[in-house]
This record gives sequence, structure tokens and C-alpha cells, in this order.
Amino acid sequence: MKRLLFLCLTLLSLSGCAVRTASTARTEPASPPVFVMSSPELTSAPSAPESAASTGMESVLEVSVQNLSTTAEPTISVQTTTDSATASAPELPDPPPVPYGDTTPTWRPELAACFPADRDCNAALLLEKWMTVEGLTAENLEERACQQLILVAAQPTDGAEAVVVCYERSADGSFLPVQGLDALRGFVGKNGIKHNRRRNTNTSPAGLWAIGTAFGNELPPDNLKLPWRQVTPRSDWICDENSPYFNTWQERGDPSLTPWSDDVEHLEDYPTLYAWACVIEFNRPPDVVPDRGCAIFLHCSKGGTGGCVGLPRETMLAVLRWLDAEKNPYILISGTEAS
Repeated sequence: MKRLLFLCLTLLSLSGCAVRTASTARTEPASPPVFVMSSPELTSAPSAPESAASTGMESVLEVSVQNLSTTAEPTISVQTTTDSATASAPELPDPPPVPYGDTTPTWRPELAACFPADRDCNAALLLEKWMTVEGLTAENLEERACQQLILVAAQPTDGAEAVVVCYERSADGSFLPVQGLDALRGFVGKNGIKHNRRRNTNTSPAGLWAIGTAFGNELPPDNLKLPWRQVTPRSDWICDENSPYFNTWQERGDPSLTPWSDDVEHLEDYPTLYAWACVIEFNRPPDVVPDRGCAIFLHCSKGGTGGCVGLPRETMLAVLRWLDAEKNPYILISGTEAS
């Protein structure tokens, strides 16, 4: 009987332990599941986000999962690549640089045949024609911050005759002809224009040149926006290539200067031609090339010059009043080259 009673108490004790164990199991959180991947590596390519699509660029995220196991965290590498169209785009070579002023390396005279004759071109097409021939682009003008441009297009009928058009840069970056200065008669060297121009050839230097200081034997015009220098009885433009002052204006008799030879233009000797003028920055220091010449100006003229660009007196005065140093004016001397 005692043995039966002991057996019942033992069974009741074991039953209580089972109940407590089941209760505890229901209150503890379950262990997280374990996902076993059969593949040792996974690559996924999700769609590009909207922000990338809106800019026209698609990105592909290449996700590589390595060393997957139930005991170690996966190693994830992320790489961003562009879409195949962008990645395969060829790189275009840069256009050849345009040297300071001289367009000889980029000059392609055969391209003139792709355009109408000058007389059949409006002002916009005329500028496009000769910039194309000289190998110039709008970017070349932007690099120089040029906002005013004078086109001098030498004509084939008479080497000294030229069509002159003044342009001003508009808000959208295009060069528009200036009303009243859009179809002017002008003149170049008696023997026309020449690339890689040499001294004593009576040719004007083809190329893109900056406009510098204005000067004259007469008083400066009203509302002048270029720096001005008044001619005096001692004003010499030095053409002596052995002088440290070559192709500059100096005042004769200045004791602080090294003397120069008589190879000069004595500016007072040209009261009509240099009534008003401005410097064309051709072969000027520090970009001096021997035997290319000096004293190339935009000045008053009634015909062919020794190498300068000439305008009738009243036209010269109007152009001079229009020019503005703050707009970095340039002159493009182009057209039919002298044979």
C-alpha cells in the first residue's frame, strides 16, 4: 500500500514539471528561422531609381554575396556602373587649338565654296562663312570673352576692297549685326590679306586679333569707351626689330629709354590717316615673330593700305564710338586671300 501511494506522488510531480515547461515555452520568443541558400553566389540587378532616370542616367547595382553559410554573415560588395550606351560612347578628339591671333593652322580656304558668294550672304551667314573658313567657333570667342566683333572680308574683285560688318553678342550668345554698322565699305592691304603675313608685302594679316588702345592726331570723339592716347610731335611707333621696344609706342627723347633707330612710324606725319585710329594687336609683345611686321592699325582711309584695315573717315568715327573696351572687342580679318 505504501508502495502504491509513493508511485502516485511521483507521477503527480512529473506532470507538474511538464506543465511548467510547456507554459515557459509559450512565453519565450521563437528562435529566428535559418535560411539555407543552395547557391554560393547571388547577383541581383534592381531597376534604376527615379532620380537616376530623371537625369537620363541609369545605374545598375551589382550585388555579390560570397561565403554564404549558416554560421557567418555574407560579404556584400556594391559597384555602380553606367548603362551600356553611355559606357560605349566614343571619346571625340579635341579640336586643334587656335593660336593667339594667327589662324593659319586651322585655315581651310576650300570651305568657302560651300557658301554663297559674299554679295549673296546676309550678315549672319557672312560671319558663319568666314569663321568656318578660318577654323573658328563660338567657343573660341567665348574663351576670349569677346562681346564685340568686327568682320573684315576681303573681296576677290579687288584685293584692297573689303566688306566690314560689326557684330555684338546677344544674351543667348549669338553675334548679331549692329544696325547702321552692318554693311560697311572698308579696305585692307594694297595686295590683299595674307595668312602668315610677312613685312613689307602690303598685305593685311589674316586672323583673329584683339582691338587695343585708340589714338589720334585729332581730339578723341565724344563718349569714347576705349583707352585713348593723343599723338604728340615726339610720338614714334617703333618698327626696329633690334629694339626692346619693337612694335610699341614710345616718346622720342625720353632719357630713361634706350635709343632706337629711325625704323619707326612718326605718328604725327599721318594727320589724315591717323586722325583717329586704334591698335590691332598683331605681332605685339610678347608674341613677336621676326619679319612679320608691325604698326597694324584700324584707321581712316580712302583706299588700299600698307597692311592696316582702313575705313572712310565718318565710318571710322562711328565704329570708334561703338567700340567698348569692357566688351573685349576683336577684329577678324578674312576673305579671299591674295595670290
